[in-house]
Amino acid sequence: MKLIKIKRSSYSLLINFFLLYIIFSFVLRIGFSIASLQKAEISFLSLLNVFALGFLFDIGVGVFFVLPYSLYLLLFPQKYNNSLFNRAMTFFCFNVAVLILLFSFFAEVTFWQEFESRFNFIAVDYLVYTYEVINNINESYPLPLLITAMLIMTSLVFLLFYKRHYFTDNFKGSTPFLQRFFIFFGLLFISVIYAFFIDNSLAENSENRYRNELSKSGIYSFFSAYKNNEINYEHFYKLIDNRVAFNIVRTDLQESNSDYLSNDFSILRNIKGADSYEKPNVIMITLESFSADFMKTFGNNQNLTPTLDSLANQSILFTNMYATGTRTVRGMEHFHLPFRLHRGIVLSAGKKMII
Repeated sequence: MKLIKIKRSSYSLLINFFLLYIIFSFVLRIGFSIASLQKAEISFLSLLNVFALGFLFDIGVGVFFVLPYSLYLLLFPQKYNNSLFNRAMTFFCFNVAVLILLFSFFAEVTFWQEFESRFNFIAVDYLVYTYEVINNINESYPLPLLITAMLIMTSLVFLLFYKRHYFTDNFKGSTPFLQRFFIFFGLLFISVIYAFFIDNSLAENSENRYRNELSKSGIYSFFSAYKNNEINYEHFYKLIDNRVAFNIVRTDLQESNSDYLSNDFSILRNIKGADSYEKPNVIMITLESFSADFMKTFGNNQNLTPTLDSLANQSILFTNMYATGTRTVRGMEHFHLPFRLHRGIVLSAGKKMII
């Protein structure tokens, strides 16, 4: 069996699209490396490691990209390669694939600017709330202009491929069925190897988080996050040593009428109350995306929350509350570790306490 020649081969387009993705990914990794040069503490050896691992992941993503088209080439009769149907289908799918490629790279750049990371479960979570995310993107970026720019870039890539006769070679080429069979199942085998044996954590071989993220591929990281349904908490949230954190909390909670039940990482206490005490009703008010900045109590002059402001003026007001992260699900957790400071309120009115 002869090796496939790119010229006058029905695989000319597939091979060159694969190379296009590899080149785009390489350029993007260079850009991220330059932007994170100081934080990544890059040396010559570490740079080689970053690009070697990055190339490994890029090959996997490239194979996943071209696998469906390889199946199409396997099943589609070669004698109809130059037919109107094949031309229309190939042109359409090629432009859609390039547009997806460009959109993913644009999304990676904006995600890196925000989180200094490749795609992770935050990106997956964003897709669940597509309406809110699209509105936020539309408010933050000139979306019509960006879409127009991506369409223009897609057209330029199409024109480049057309001028270099990749489509012509594709339509006029002919590859025997046996070759197409081995090519498809070879790519399928590589895809299975990546899907089951090459984990995204392979890139996390350095103590420097930035080098690990540079080694990854955004698309590969996205599907890895979707599959594993988790995010590395220690990488994305500011931490202090547990012993220091518990010392702070235990000191703040210490009262003359209470004794801690143990000396380890615990705040369990035995509190000695008075002979008579009241049991107030506790009401917790949880508002999505509600900031203390909306309240007049904290400086807002629009009178948006008159009831809450009234309660704040009549109650015990705590202005420094601790949440364990920047997202809603983190803010609703217990406040026992002060990772990130948020303004919050605890309001008490008579026998009723509103939190």
